[in-house]
Amino acid sequence: MMHRFGRLVIATCALLLLAVPRISGAQDDLVVVTGEQKEDGLVVVRASSSHIIPVYLSVDLARLINMEADAPTPFGVELAPGAHGVELFRLRPTSTSGRIGYTLSYRYARGNPHTADHDDDHLYLVPYAHGDKRRVSQGYRGVFSHYGENEYAIDFEMPEGTEVFAARDGIVAEVKEDSRVGGPARSYRGDANYVLIMHDDGSFANYAHLRYDGAAVAPGDQVRAGDLIGYSGNTGRSSGPHLHFDVRVPLLDGTMQSIPFLFRGVDDEPVEPRENQFYYAHHPGAPPFEEVYGESITMADFADYAERFTDGSRIDVRVEQIDLTFLVFVQNGLDREADVEISFQLRGLQSDAGRVVQLTVPAETEVLATILRLVSGAATIQYGFTVRYR
Repeated sequence: MMHRFGRLVIATCALLLLAVPRISGAQDDLVVVTGEQKEDGLVVVRASSSHIIPVYLSVDLARLINMEADAPTPFGVELAPGAHGVELFRLRPTSTSGRIGYTLSYRYARGNPHTADHDDDHLYLVPYAHGDKRRVSQGYRGVFSHYGENEYAIDFEMPEGTEVFAARDGIVAEVKEDSRVGGPARSYRGDANYVLIMHDDGSFANYAHLRYDGAAVAPGDQVRAGDLIGYSGNTGRSSGPHLHFDVRVPLLDGTMQSIPFLFRGVDDEPVEPRENQFYYAHHPGAPPFEEVYGESITMADFADYAERFTDGSRIDVRVEQIDLTFLVFVQNGLDREADVEISFQLRGLQSDAGRVVQLTVPAETEVLATILRLVSGAATIQYGFTVRYR
């Protein structure tokens, strides 16, 4: 999603001692390495960076022709934001006649892999609006796309255009918001819009699959945890609208690797995100709210439940969904009590009251018949039922 690999650049200089350079480097041109040749054949190797965060530059000399470097290679150095013409090392001719030349390649990492040290005790805000609850549709090592650099990423189900908030303080390192396309095929991997934020410990947070023109920040902006940074979408390799979130550290080869992280719970407790679980967002200083999780609801909670129902002279069934839990109610609109038998044909669900439920429903009353829950480990969420009454 965020790789930076090379574009070949070849240049020549017409001097008495001709140093023929072969330089390959980063394709985005944010970091550029050049060789400046002097009249005596000396080559001064310099680097410039137009990135707004520090980067770590690695330079390697694959071949030298009648030349030697005055510094060990591979050569590594951290470049400050906006660094220009920084001298790295020099190449000196070892012969006073004949052809001289060199082959030089370079790549850079955003941040510094040598000094990045993620604070594993830091608790990240859940990156959507305070009080909202979302499901993790794909967790760590998810089979669809969470491998390699995305091994420790999570995906939150959310409609396109949902507000996305910063999970931690930092500086906006990169923004991409020009993509309009997305889909499940691997060919869409480079099309995800994203916001990349650098933290003070050298790690980064990656917020991806944002909608077109969906960033609310720009590179160089300082953000605080809980600030609005963009809007969710469905760009890049994606099977549906969602927010991809991960915490990652830079590697020397210019890529990044996601790492495990913890969210902040309602009582400031550490929360490890898990696939198919629902999570509320709690922003410090915001008003408290009641949490309701479907998996915590039991039949006992409805032992005394009996709501008045007068919607016509009929028997009906109402299903209320809370997370991945389905509450099945029977509604008796008759003016007399009714014996009702409900049989369920279930796939991927199980019933707390069994597949066949028999109950007597008072006149003009709604009662709970059963609770349907996702079977542990099931990948399918489908259910069906028939109703018979007398």
